[in-house]
Amino acid sequence: MTNKVARGAPRPPSREDKQHETSLRVQRSAVSLVLEHGFDHVTVDMICSQSGISQRTFFNYFKTKTAAIIGPEPQSIDETRARAFIAAPGADLLPDVLVLMSAIGPRTGIDEQLFADRVRVFGMHPQLMQQQMERMFRVTSEVGELVYLRLGRESSGDAESDADRAFRHDQAQLLTHAMLGVVRFMAAQWVPSHGCPADAAGDDSGENSGDDAGRTTTPTLAESLTRTIELLRHTLGTVGL
Repeated sequence: MTNKVARGAPRPPSREDKQHETSLRVQRSAVSLVLEHGFDHVTVDMICSQSGISQRTFFNYFKTKTAAIIGPEPQSIDETRARAFIAAPGADLLPDVLVLMSAIGPRTGIDEQLFADRVRVFGMHPQLMQQQMERMFRVTSEVGELVYLRLGRESSGDAESDADRAFRHDQAQLLTHAMLGVVRFMAAQWVPSHGCPADAAGDDSGENSGDDAGRTTTPTLAESLTRTIELLRHTLGTVGL
């Protein structure tokens, strides 16, 4: 008698799935502990205890306490995505750059609560934000180079002057850094509306359900980013700016 997985049944988690879940659990524990105790008072032992893992397992995932708090290194942009971005139709770069930058994020998408709590940690400990920005420099360089190539699709090759190439390079760098600024601005606006950290959340027993019915639904991260882009478009189009 053979054991077959029923059609439509969820597949069992793979080893990669389990590793991703462990990494995420460690990150959540590290960030929540920093929010509760402060960076200097959190130890690897505390993170391991809350995550339910050994120190050996911890160091298989993260080299330091700081790495667990900040999160994994940003991924490089693979060649397929890079080629698709350069060849994409249309001249509207803003949404395409955002899609490109999203490729460096977690493979299963952003955990909104973890993202919000991590931004709060950065606000409490600016040195951690600085380390994150230094890690993002490599990604910024990659995106800037791809934007440069995208802007140069219509250039006439050898007929393009050094001054034109330098101008295009500056345009690409400006747009890339501007988009990083957009993301930071969006995070600063979105995190307060996202509410308190998970372990400080209020009671959901329904006691205030009447009041909740009249409240505006908190926008998702993607919705907030879209709104920020529209704000940027409107601002850039303002006469006299």
